[in-house]
Amino acid sequence: MADLSPLWALVPGGSGVPLAKVGGAPEPVGALRWPACASCGTPMRFLFQLPHVPGRLDLAPFAAVYVFQCENPDTVCLRWDAHLGANAAVAVEAGPASVEGARPSGIPYAEWSLGFAPAREDTEALSVDINTATDEQLAALDRALEAAPESKVGGVAGWVNGDATPECCGEPMRFVAQLAAMPFGLAFGDNGRGYLFRCRSGKCGTPFRFMWQGA
Repeated sequence: MADLSPLWALVPGGSGVPLAKVGGAPEPVGALRWPACASCGTPMRFLFQLPHVPGRLDLAPFAAVYVFQCENPDTVCLRWDAHLGANAAVAVEAGPASVEGARPSGIPYAEWSLGFAPAREDTEALSVDINTATDEQLAALDRALEAAPESKVGGVAGWVNGDATPECCGEPMRFVAQLAAMPFGLAFGDNGRGYLFRCRSGKCGTPFRFMWQGA
């Protein structure tokens, strides 16, 4: 029998998890510096935020993580890459709330609250290497992707175009969460998914990284 892993689905319009949201303006729990794109220097667009939730989403010692993406229409910044600086996942420790830095001039994404709902997925099927998988394993992967929540915290990343787990400090990063482009209307290619990862070392100056894949 496949190994079924418990996780939490991110439910659009849900409640009960303060500070879990997509779009609108970030709600800081401490000192948040608005990031700019490393490629073009433009202030990034705010995508979503997730708080530390004991027993469900462990971000300690941080109180929340805020995810941004460059959406400058005049450049071709490589925003789908976790390390090239066209997106940012900013971890914030609890403290006096403030937001510093230049903001983008465009309209923010529509604001959605996020709830956490218990869910299950087929960890074994989702973890298969597509480069060496049999036809049966690929079919099981397709079924598992269809059944698993598109937006979630925990579990296994549900890749659109194959495993692209980023590395940090010499080893693969730990999967934290993923968020589907729809129904939020986020710019992740053609109805893609965004993926949030954390460095395993615990000593990295940039502990969280974000990337996305589109169809």
